[in-house]
Amino acid sequence: MNTAAPARAPRVVVIDDTDDLRQLLSLALTRGGFEIVAEAGDGRAGIETVREHRPDVVLLDLAMPVMDGIEALPAIRRLVPSAKIIVLSGFGAQQMSARAVAVGADGYVQKGAPLPSILDYVRTVCAAPAGRSGRALSVVPDATAVDSDRVEPATDTDPAERASGSSEALALAPFGVLELADEPLFRILTVNAVAQRLLGPARPGNPLAVSAPELASMVSYHRLDADASFDVELVGGRARATIRRTGWSVLVYLDSSREDVGVLRRAISTAAQQVRGPVAVLGAIAETLLDEDGAAAGPATSEDRDRWVAAVLRQTRALDGITADLLTSAQIQRGTMRVDLVDVDAAAVARRVAAEHDLSVAGSGSAVTVVVEDNRAVRADPVRLAQALRTLLSNAHLHGEQPVAVRVRPDAALPDRVVVDVIDHGPGVGDDLVERVFTEFTRGKEGASGGTGLGLYIVRTLLLAMGGEATCGTGPEGGAVFSLHLPAVDPAKAPATTAPTT
Repeated sequence: MNTAAPARAPRVVVIDDTDDLRQLLSLALTRGGFEIVAEAGDGRAGIETVREHRPDVVLLDLAMPVMDGIEALPAIRRLVPSAKIIVLSGFGAQQMSARAVAVGADGYVQKGAPLPSILDYVRTVCAAPAGRSGRALSVVPDATAVDSDRVEPATDTDPAERASGSSEALALAPFGVLELADEPLFRILTVNAVAQRLLGPARPGNPLAVSAPELASMVSYHRLDADASFDVELVGGRARATIRRTGWSVLVYLDSSREDVGVLRRAISTAAQQVRGPVAVLGAIAETLLDEDGAAAGPATSEDRDRWVAAVLRQTRALDGITADLLTSAQIQRGTMRVDLVDVDAAAVARRVAAEHDLSVAGSGSAVTVVVEDNRAVRADPVRLAQALRTLLSNAHLHGEQPVAVRVRPDAALPDRVVVDVIDHGPGVGDDLVERVFTEFTRGKEGASGGTGLGLYIVRTLLLAMGGEATCGTGPEGGAVFSLHLPAVDPAKAPATTAPTT
């Protein structure tokens, strides 16, 4: 009687400079049916390890000492041309990850994703036909978008392609660039990310005075000058403005580098203060689990174990939120933050983020209710939308009172938009904060109790980047209502009065 030989487990090499992460990945993959044949702590050692073991799968970190993943990847690909190479990247590493795929990776995973999700993703990439890159488990665009971004030698491209490149150069400029119509109202024609940060809500077509009255006044004063420079106070801080004229428009360049030094100092101070709390808790748990001789003692009871594991999970999520805020703020400052707009089920995102929030604050008596009055999809970046919602729910938990609800509804004023409200029943936003609540480093009177002062500023910037807006107000029964206004995919299907679902 013939019996089929059992399938051989895929052989894996893990290359990452963080010992703990290597061990956790190896454990998860082993439990998932993979065979870990070796590990390495930098790109150079990884190449030699791959040369020796010839694995079927390589997990490769991008940022490592000695030799990083980008440098090591081509050599690894030559050594194992048929292996699946999956890059590990930190949050916000879009360009580096895209470059990795361009030079031979099969996929990329965002560090910090749940281990089961990473395991499922590795299985998916391994099952994909040769030559096809898997969908990214990250905020990075998928591989089909990467090919169009590869750097090619200069050729005689058509004007549309050159215009696209100019637009990209404008968007990624490290200073503010604002183009205004050369007419009395100085209507905004184009505005890049850095200028958007400095001006606040500034939409093409609006008069400059709506967003920056002082700048509009100074531009009007110098409108006949071919070249003028002056300091101006803007929503995002003080900047040096320089004016240049074209044949039909006025260009304004905004340099906030001096102000950015102060922002950096505040960011460092804020980060140091906010990181101390979670670090102290994690340190205390580790010390509790060790006996007097430094050996692992283990929790006294299963209840203790469950409680400490839950505490570790909460504190690591808190640290992840702090670092995500700081990194996103840095991207906004540099003008390098990008959004990947797709059709998104806003109600599904709201339910998922609410469930994650309930899990992270388990034991506090907090439970978020989700009410859906509009099922239309929205045009948004799903990762960034979830990030904004997490921030609003965290704020409601820290500064509001129960009950907390998320409501997805049509925009009464603009039928082509869907609104996601986060509603609490706390003291609400004070009159002195309403005008500046979305400004960087703004914190309430209880500011010492939590938060970097960046969260709402980031929320507003994310929504503007997605073509929407963020607002705050007071509910009919008191409490704060923070609203995310997003473009609907199909405005024609705006619901009439519909029964809400939960």
